[in-house]
Amino acid sequence: MVGPQGPLTPQRIVATSRALLVEGGPPAVVVREVARRLGVTAPALYRHVAGRDDLLTLLITACHDELTEACEAALQAAPPDPELRLRAATWAFRSWALAHRTEFGLLYGTPIVGYSAPAQGPTLRSGRRFGQLFGGLFVDLQRAGRLRSPGGAALGAALSADLRAAAERLGLPLRPGEVHTFVVGYHRMLGIVSVEVSGHLSWALADSEPFVRGQLEELLDDLLLPRPASAPGV
Repeated sequence: MVGPQGPLTPQRIVATSRALLVEGGPPAVVVREVARRLGVTAPALYRHVAGRDDLLTLLITACHDELTEACEAALQAAPPDPELRLRAATWAFRSWALAHRTEFGLLYGTPIVGYSAPAQGPTLRSGRRFGQLFGGLFVDLQRAGRLRSPGGAALGAALSADLRAAAERLGLPLRPGEVHTFVVGYHRMLGIVSVEVSGHLSWALADSEPFVRGQLEELLDDLLLPRPASAPGV
């Protein structure tokens, strides 16, 4: 289908949906308004998407992929040290979130009323890609002997089974205790960044960056074992 502004590509549909999201949140992303802005009729747009859920699926997938790519770009510029790489990816995550607050809310905020992501669909794949990126950093830390982790007995059988299954889904060669450290790290990082993105630090801080940087550094201290002492002569 070709509209007055050119072919109806997935990229144009996503860009238009994203503009509506930023203007009015998820309720603003509707087929009729996306079609109007693209210069086509709603029935013409329905040849490309089945409805509002399809628009949201495309949008969520695109934003999650963009976030992952921002973290990947930071890793490409980072030194090989696994701790420095985790720090670089974490700060890239924060930077993207602050630059795209509405999109971040779409990914990590309150679930959208009435929307259900397709089972085994693109949103799941994009989320798994992000999880594999961050999980891979924890694998590197484990191999370097830097990762703190509780023993399996401390976690209990049920939690250990869940963590083992999560590692299998993401293809991460980690034991349950190591996956636990990964989940704790991700959960706390998300919480720290979400509070800042939502503006819930403004009551106390004119500039939240030093505080957040300190919180993320404290998180790294909790996740990582100290660097091993260098051998004599090294």
